[in-house]
Amino acid sequence: MNMPAPKRTSLAKVAGLLKRYQCPVPFHAVRALFMGSLASPVPDPSPIQAVQTLWGGEFPPFDTLDDLNNLLHALVDGLWNRLTVHQTAGKPFKLTRTQVRQTREGLHHYAMVRKQEIEAFMDGLFGPHDELDLPETARDAVDTLGQIRAMFEGATNLLADADVPAAPDSLTGLADNLQALEPIVEQEINAVVLSCTRARRQLLADPRGPKPTVH
Repeated sequence: MNMPAPKRTSLAKVAGLLKRYQCPVPFHAVRALFMGSLASPVPDPSPIQAVQTLWGGEFPPFDTLDDLNNLLHALVDGLWNRLTVHQTAGKPFKLTRTQVRQTREGLHHYAMVRKQEIEAFMDGLFGPHDELDLPETARDAVDTLGQIRAMFEGATNLLADADVPAAPDSLTGLADNLQALEPIVEQEINAVVLSCTRARRQLLADPRGPKPTVH
């Protein structure tokens, strides 16, 4: 008799555990950071190291070893392993869906979320390295993501300045412009993921080939 496969930890439970252990990285950014780590051209990305990164390089305090194991299981099986499917063109990575309220506060939140997702993806991709020898397609996509991140940062700074008027028509136009960037961000993230995944597989198939340069 075949035993049923264990049920995968829900995303809601993963988010709840991150909150319980006071993770300084919001859930939407954790997703993006893990996706960047999975895409990194450095061989054998470590989910354990990615988890430690969330708390500044170490695990949060636990009452018991079981608590640590439960958190690792939730984050690795419930999130990291779930994201591995996005390493193929048929299942592209999507940003966390968030409602856009056309108010100063609502647009500030939206722009901040998207900025944090781009930054987290980059953090995961580069890890502790300042530079990586990325494939050309990935390099171009990283450059574009950097430019869009600057746009979201500019929007958050503008919306946080109470001295800048925020008429309803202006907010509507800004909301449209910011949301128009969302599919571009997803497109460029997936370009990085596919390009780096392809390069890593080629390296594994031919270990004698040139290895990625890290600094």
